[in-house]
Amino acid sequence: MKVAHLSQTDGGAGAGRAAYRIHTSLLAMGVDSTMLVSEKRTIDPTVVCVSTGWPNRLRARASEYLEANTARALALDPSVFISPTRFSHFSPALDRRVQAADIVSLYWINGALVAPEGLSGLRQPIVWRLSDVWPFTGACHYPGSCSHFERQCGQCPQLRHPAEQDASHKLWRRKLSAWQDLDLTIAAPSEWIAGLARRSSLFSQRKIVVIPTGVDLTIYQPMDRGKARALLGIPADRKVIVFGAMSPSDDVRKGYRELSTALQVVAATPALSHKVLAVVFGSSEPLPALPVPVVSVGRLNDDASLTAVYSCADLVVVPSLEDNLPNVALEAIACGAPVAAFDVCGMPDIVRDGWNGILAARHDAPALGRTIADLLVDNERLAYMRINARLHAEVKYSMQRQTESYINLYSSLTDVGNA
Repeated sequence: MKVAHLSQTDGGAGAGRAAYRIHTSLLAMGVDSTMLVSEKRTIDPTVVCVSTGWPNRLRARASEYLEANTARALALDPSVFISPTRFSHFSPALDRRVQAADIVSLYWINGALVAPEGLSGLRQPIVWRLSDVWPFTGACHYPGSCSHFERQCGQCPQLRHPAEQDASHKLWRRKLSAWQDLDLTIAAPSEWIAGLARRSSLFSQRKIVVIPTGVDLTIYQPMDRGKARALLGIPADRKVIVFGAMSPSDDVRKGYRELSTALQVVAATPALSHKVLAVVFGSSEPLPALPVPVVSVGRLNDDASLTAVYSCADLVVVPSLEDNLPNVALEAIACGAPVAAFDVCGMPDIVRDGWNGILAARHDAPALGRTIADLLVDNERLAYMRINARLHAEVKYSMQRQTESYINLYSSLTDVGNA
């Protein structure tokens, strides 16, 4: 079985990392797998950059620049990311490596990589893993309270000039036309995004399966907290909260402001006075101050460092207001760290409230702060949750389980067996 994966990148943000992990795990299980990307971040020879040679690189950079400028001009709020997909630089159906594949697997293909029309020539079965909702909307990556994707988009609340025939409606019509003849199956990492896809006008008639994101449990596993803290220079006697996001102060969806509000409650708790320390990772830029002391370890690019950060935590806080199935939460529970989050989107898949973490009412930052404070002073409960966190990862989020699910899905869509 030959599988060609299309992704904007093979690293960096969660979508690229998830795509690369699926690719490499398929290789390890004997599948002939090739990954095609616009921005290559690994040195893996099985990952191919589609824009080689200076003319192609120039075209790719120009497309990315024009697409980003168009998005900024259209968006109502610069902190909310949209993809109008006016520009692209790669046509999968014309690529010999894609043509030779039995299955084409799509991931996050925005950033001017592929336009809807660029998929219309594909004749193989296609499996699209949903990193966000863009594949079935007219521009947005997360819909908020908007349900226009259930009809035909238009009057988009994320655009500066919403109208019935606005940019979101026009892109929706392009997708409807370009994808109507595709042999398309949808792979949803979370029950939440599967539910949205089933309600959408573009995907409601498609086959939709839920395949949770996998984590390599041989890498992401609990290490001794004392050793992890010593490695990072974190005091052993502190209550440590860990938070991670690439651009938390720019992306309101990641909940950095809500985190700050929640930690005000924690800092005001007498039993935790001068005991709480926040360890922040993922961003190389200085972040706005938090109400508790902060240690920033910057952007971490290797699994060993991430494992140490998760393992040093008493609690990992993931205050996202909208998120599919965030890698931070999955990696945290794999390392035996309980997770505190809002009861939104894919978080209830990862966190069973009171068992391996805590969920607060959506967007209620003071309530999140109170639950964090209550948990941090209860060492017995934290120990119980640490055990359950790892157990939940082993049962539901192993890489082997995810890979086998994809192989079974691919095999059901093609006559070619797995050699």
